[in-house]
Amino acid sequence: MEGLIAFSNWLEHTPVSVAVNARGWFVPAIQVVHIMAIAAVVVAALLINLRAAGLVERERSLAVVTASWLPVLFCAIAVLAASGFLLIASEPGRALFRTVFWVKLVLVGAALLATWAQRAVGEARPRALHVALALAALACWSLVIFAGRWIAYADGWPGAPA
Repeated sequence: MEGLIAFSNWLEHTPVSVAVNARGWFVPAIQVVHIMAIAAVVVAALLINLRAAGLVERERSLAVVTASWLPVLFCAIAVLAASGFLLIASEPGRALFRTVFWVKLVLVGAALLATWAQRAVGEARPRALHVALALAALACWSLVIFAGRWIAYADGWPGAPA
């Protein structure tokens, strides 16, 4: 944990952190961008996974739907990563020392993998596989959102900076 504390202390004093905290409106503006990117991820993930499960857009192939929505998903993830970094830089101790933050990152990886797998699996596979992947992906995306909100209310690790 000492390395993470050192990183947190360093990050808190970087020009990025100072700039983010210099204006009272900047953090809420970043949060708005972060939430809009979450909405884009939810829409893209829903459409990909519901199509893979055969529940929406049946007239379009899975390849066409994923080709349309995976770029939106990955672009939104890039925006989330950038805005998330800025939010962490504004208060490194708030996220870095909460287990739920690290769980959220693992869930993002699992959700991305399950959503991307819909394309990799291909349409010829059994529908049950697509339904299972869709349920896993959508459950992970839901848990990511829950974990993201929980960060604000979770207790920090004992001995961690505030």
